[in-house]
Amino acid sequence: MFKSIRLRLTLYFALLIAMILLGTTYLLYQNAYTNQLSNIDGSLHVIINDLTNDMREDELEEIYEDIEDIQKKFKMGLLHVRIVSYDLTTETGSVIAKSSETKNSVFANFNLQKDYIKEDILYQTFNSHRTAMQRVSIDDRTVQFVQASVAISFKSNTTVTLIAVNTIIFIFSILGAYILISRTLLPVDNVVMSVNEIKAYDYTKRVSTKNIPNEIKKLVETFNKLLVRHQESFSKISQFSSDVSHELKTPLTTIRGEIEVGLRRERNSEEYQKILEKSLSKIIEIQKFIDGLLFLAKTDKLEIRSSFKELYIDEIITECVEELSPIAHKKAINIEITTLVPVTVRGNCKLLKIACLNILKNAILYSHKDTKIEIEVKEHKLEYIVIIKDQGIGMTKEDLEHIFDRFYRVDKIKSRESGGTGLGLSIVKMILDIHGFDIVIESEVGRGSLVKILVEKDSKSIL
Repeated sequence: MFKSIRLRLTLYFALLIAMILLGTTYLLYQNAYTNQLSNIDGSLHVIINDLTNDMREDELEEIYEDIEDIQKKFKMGLLHVRIVSYDLTTETGSVIAKSSETKNSVFANFNLQKDYIKEDILYQTFNSHRTAMQRVSIDDRTVQFVQASVAISFKSNTTVTLIAVNTIIFIFSILGAYILISRTLLPVDNVVMSVNEIKAYDYTKRVSTKNIPNEIKKLVETFNKLLVRHQESFSKISQFSSDVSHELKTPLTTIRGEIEVGLRRERNSEEYQKILEKSLSKIIEIQKFIDGLLFLAKTDKLEIRSSFKELYIDEIITECVEELSPIAHKKAINIEITTLVPVTVRGNCKLLKIACLNILKNAILYSHKDTKIEIEVKEHKLEYIVIIKDQGIGMTKEDLEHIFDRFYRVDKIKSRESGGTGLGLSIVKMILDIHGFDIVIESEVGRGSLVKILVEKDSKSIL
C-alpha cells in the first residue's frame, strides 16, 4: 500500500498503539465500572437495611416519610424506592409505596423466583439502573419486598473521558513515532545523497560507512562492492577496446602498406601475387581474431549443453595429434602419447576438439626445436586427468596469473609470427567451464609447461 518505509513503519506503530490503547481502555473501563457498581451496591445495601428496619418498626403510612428522609440523608437525587407486594396465589405483584418521582421503567419486570424468598439482598442491573431488593415479610398468601434503584451515570461520562484521553495519547504517539522514525532513517537519506553524487563512469568514489547503523551498513558495503566490480568491469572493457583496436590496427596497417607499395608503380604478376598473398594472410588473421571474439561474446552455455552427445576424450586427442603432426615435424618436435585410458563423457565434440587443438598449438609454438611433447590420459581416484607436457620456454608466475586473460601473450613476437590473437586459452577456459572440466597449468621458465585437464568422475558429464 505504502511504498515509503517511513509511512509504513508509522502505520504499523499506529496499529500497535491503537491495539494497546483499546486493550488498556477496556480493562480500565471494566475495572472502573466494577468499582462504581461496588460503591453503588454498598450504598444500596445501607439504604435497604434502613428501609427494612423502618418498615418492621413503623406503619405503612410512615414509609413515605422514611423514603424522603433516606433521599435527603444520602443526598441521592437519582434514588428510586418502592415497596412491592407479591400475591403467591395469583402470582401478581402490586406497588404498595414508592418515592415521589419513581417510574416503574427503572425496575425490571417483576418475576418472583425462589431466590427472592431468601432474606439476602439481591442486586440487578436494568435499563442503566442498579437495583437492590430484599424481602421484608412473608405469610401464606403474600410476600413483601423493598426495592431501591440508582441510575448508573458511569457509562456516558467515563466513556467520553477515556475516548478523549486516548485520542490525545494516540495523536502524540504517532507524531513522536514519525519524528523518531524519520531520525532513524536519516542515514538512509545521507546514503542516497552520497549515491547521487557518484557520476556515470566514475566508480572511484565510495559511500562512507561512518556513523551508519549495522543494518544499513551491510547494504552500503554491498553497494561499495558492486562499485568495485563495476570499476573492474569498465577497466576490462576499456582494456578490451584498446586491445581490440591494437590487434586490428596492426594487420590492417600491414595490408594498407602492401597495397600502397603495389600501387606506386607498375609491377609484374609475381610481385602482385606476393602482395596479395601477404594481404590474404593478414585478412585470414583478422578473420580468426573476429571469429574468436564472436565465440567469446555469443556463446550460449545452455544451448551448447543441450547439444551434448556421447563422445570419447581419447579419440579427440588422437585426432588432434594427427592434425597437428605436420606442424610439429617442421620444428622437429615429436608428439608422444604415453598413456591413453578410454574416457567416455557427454559433451560437444567440436568445442572439445578446438580446446585440445589450442593447447597443443601453444605447446608446439613455445617448444624448442628437437624436443618432444608428451600426452597422457590416466585415471585417478576421483577423476580422470589429461596431461600435456612440453619442453618449451616456460612461464613466470606473473604469466600464469594472466594466462587465461583475453589478448594476453607470453611471447608476443612468437605469437604474432604464428598468427596468434591472444584468445586461444580464453576460449579453452570457456569451453572447459561449459563442460564442467577444470584446467591447471604448471610451468617453469626454461623447462617447459604442464597442462592438466581434470574431469571429475561424479560429474554429470561422465557417463
